[in-house]
Amino acid sequence: MGLQLDHTASHPSALVAILEQVSSFMDAGDDNAAIAALLSVQEPVRLDPSACRTLANLLLRAGRPQDAIFWFDAVLSMSPGDAEAIAGLGTACQAVGDLTRALQCCEAILVFRWKDADAWYDHGDVLARIGRLPESLVSLDRAIELKADHVPALTKRSRVLSVQGKVSEAVFSALRCCDLMPNDPAPWLLVGDILKEGDDLGRAISAYEKALTIAPRDVVCLCKKAQALKDARQKKLAVTYARTALRIEPNHREALLLCGGLEHDLGNEEAARACFLKVATSGAARNYTAERRPASFKALMLFSPLSGNTPYEDLISDSSFDTDVILILPDHHYDPQTISADTDVVVNLVSEADLGRDIIASLVDFADSLGKPVVNHPRLILQTDRATIAESLAAISGAIMPATVQVEAAVLRQILRSGAVTSIQTIVRHAGTHGGDKMELVSTPEELLAFAEEAGDQPLYLTDFVDYRSADGYFRKYRFVFVGDEIFAYHLAIGDVWKVHHMSTRMADVAWMRDEEKAFLEQPDRVFGAEAMATLDAIRRKVGLDYFGIDCSLDAEGQVVVFEVNASMLIHLHNKDFEYKTPHVMKIKDAFERLLQRRANEGKAPAPDLPQPAAKAG
Repeated sequence: MGLQLDHTASHPSALVAILEQVSSFMDAGDDNAAIAALLSVQEPVRLDPSACRTLANLLLRAGRPQDAIFWFDAVLSMSPGDAEAIAGLGTACQAVGDLTRALQCCEAILVFRWKDADAWYDHGDVLARIGRLPESLVSLDRAIELKADHVPALTKRSRVLSVQGKVSEAVFSALRCCDLMPNDPAPWLLVGDILKEGDDLGRAISAYEKALTIAPRDVVCLCKKAQALKDARQKKLAVTYARTALRIEPNHREALLLCGGLEHDLGNEEAARACFLKVATSGAARNYTAERRPASFKALMLFSPLSGNTPYEDLISDSSFDTDVILILPDHHYDPQTISADTDVVVNLVSEADLGRDIIASLVDFADSLGKPVVNHPRLILQTDRATIAESLAAISGAIMPATVQVEAAVLRQILRSGAVTSIQTIVRHAGTHGGDKMELVSTPEELLAFAEEAGDQPLYLTDFVDYRSADGYFRKYRFVFVGDEIFAYHLAIGDVWKVHHMSTRMADVAWMRDEEKAFLEQPDRVFGAEAMATLDAIRRKVGLDYFGIDCSLDAEGQVVVFEVNASMLIHLHNKDFEYKTPHVMKIKDAFERLLQRRANEGKAPAPDLPQPAAKAG
C-alpha cells in the first residue's frame, strides 16, 4: 500500500506545518512518527479528508486496523464516495474480522471498479471467508476473466474448490499457478495440500517433491513432505526429511514438533524429548489468533506430546479468542505467573488416563498454581481410565456399563497357561488405544493367549462383550459430546460387524445409512427418547468434566450401552460425503467457545466485597 499526502489539496493553516513534518517522516519511512504527528492535532485532521485518509492508511499499515476504521469512517462522513477510503475500510474490517462490513465495502468498490480484477478478487475472498462459497467462485472467476494470470484469485479458487470437495478442479486451478510461477515452490505446496486433504497421499507426496526440486532447502517443503509421509505410515522415511529441516533451521518450531513426534513414534525417546524440550523452553508451542480483533479472551492450553490429548484444532478454528498451546514435559517446569500472566482460562488437553497418569498427576498442582479457571481439570481426568469409568457408571439407572478390568499382559499369559480359564468371550485391547486399534473380540482362551503374547509387556483391558446389534442385524454406535451442561449428537456409525467406526463403514456408499445418521443428528431425542437422554445426562453429571464424549448404543429395551467415555474423542470438520454433519460440528464448536467464555468471565469477575468489622465503641 503506497501512501502519499495530497499536496494539491487545500488544508487548514493549522495543519500545514504538521503535514510538512508528516511528509518528511513518511519519506524517511518513519510511519510511527507520522502517526504521532497527525494524532497530535486530531481536531483539524478530523475535518480534513486528505489528512484523515493518510492517517487511516498509516494506522492500517502499522497493524492498527481498529484505529484505522475510525479515521476511514471520518473520511467517509465527509466524502461518502471516496473509493480509496472505502477500499481501506474494507481491508481494515477484514483485519478485525468484521466480514459483514468488509463485504459491504467490497460491493461498494465494485460500483467504481467493476473492471478491476483486484476488486473482484477481494469480493470473492471475503465471500469465501464468510462461507458463501458458490458466490465466491463467481467473483473469483470474474477476476480471472479480467486478468488470466491473477495468481491470488487462482489460489483462492483452488482452496474454495477443495473445501467443496471438488479435488480435481481445485488441482487444475492450482496447476495453473504452477505454470505461472515455475520457480516458486508455493503453488506445488498448494497442489500437495489439496491432494492431502483429499486423502490422495501418493500424489500429494509427489507434489511436495516437485516443490523440493525447486527449493531443496526450504524447511516448509521438507516438513510438508515429512508430514505426508507420516500420514502414509512411512515414518522412517518421514523422519529423515524432518531431520534435514532441523539441520537447516535448528530452531524451527514446526519442524521440531514434527520431528519430535516422529522420533517418539519410532521409539527414539531421547531424540524426541530433545526436540520437545527445545520447543518448551522457547515458550508457547503454537499460537492461534482470534478471527476478529480484539480477541474476547485468551486461553492457555496444556498439551503433552508424550501422551494422549483432546483433539483441539478444529474446535478453536475461526474462533473469537486467542490461544497459546504449551508443551507439558516431565523434565520441564514453567513459571506459573509468567506463563499465565495474560491468560483468562486454562484448558487441560492431556486426556489419556490409561497410559499418561504420571503426566496428568504432575499437572494437578501446576493447574492449580496458575490461578485461573481450568477446563477439564487434571484431577478429574485421572478418574476417566476405562476401569474407573466402568466402575463409576455401573450403578446409573438406564445404563449398561460392561465390566472392565486392567491386567498386565504377562500376568494374563500366566493365568491362561495355568488352565484356570476354560471359556471366555471378551473384548481385549491395549490400554491407551482408541479407534479400534489393537482391539479384538476373543471367544476362546487360546485366542486370548495369542493376543496377550503379541502384546509383549503392554497393559491390557478386558471388557465384557455386549451384543448390541439392532433388530435389522446392523450394529449402531452413537457418539455424543458433552459441553458444559449441554449434550450434542456428533455422529452415528452403522456397520455390519460389532467393531464399528465411522470411517470403516459402508456409509459413504449407502444412502439410507446417511439418511438415518442425518435424522439422528437433527433430532437425537427422537432416537433415544426421554429416558435414554436422561441417562446420558446422569452420565454427564457423574463424570463431571467440562468437555468430553461418549460412544454408546441402545439395546432392545432402550437402555444405553456404554462403550467409551473420555475427553480424547475426535471432533472434526472434514466431512467429505457427510456434509450434513458440519452444522452439528459447528454447534459443538460454538458451545465450546461459550463454555470457555463463561469460565474466562469467572476468572475476570471481581472479588465480592467482604463485610467490614464493626467499629469498636470508643
